[in-house]
Amino acid sequence: MNRYFSLRDEVLHLLDEKSHGYYKRDAIAHMFQVETLCLLLAKERNLDEELCAIIGLLHDIAVPIYSSTLQHATRSSELAKELLNPIFSEEEKNIIITAISNHSHKERIDDAYSELIKDADCWSHYLEKMVLKHEESERLKLLKIM
Repeated sequence: MNRYFSLRDEVLHLLDEKSHGYYKRDAIAHMFQVETLCLLLAKERNLDEELCAIIGLLHDIAVPIYSSTLQHATRSSELAKELLNPIFSEEEKNIIITAISNHSHKERIDDAYSELIKDADCWSHYLEKMVLKHEESERLKLLKIM
């Protein structure tokens, strides 16, 4: 998890420099909640915990940076690619970037890491008392959270 801690510090520094106010405050809270939920689900699903924590950390990174949710999954995956380049293998980068890119498509089934971030994101939205989309509610029912 050393790479995770190094990346987390870099992300927090980036957020300090490039985001502010509502987007920054809520992004940090959501980011760490989703990351924690990713770790819980990773243990249950026997997935790489470090990769799952990083996926949770970076899945919405574009929202506070650009102060917008427009195409945030794609934009977050592009930012993740830049942040991951020096310290991760191509296979690891592909897993992380693919999961982040897929996380807004909660209506479909993708690979295990994509499903993990979708489930953690829905669970976080539920805990944050957000109004859930139909596909989010359905995921939470399958997880036996609702």
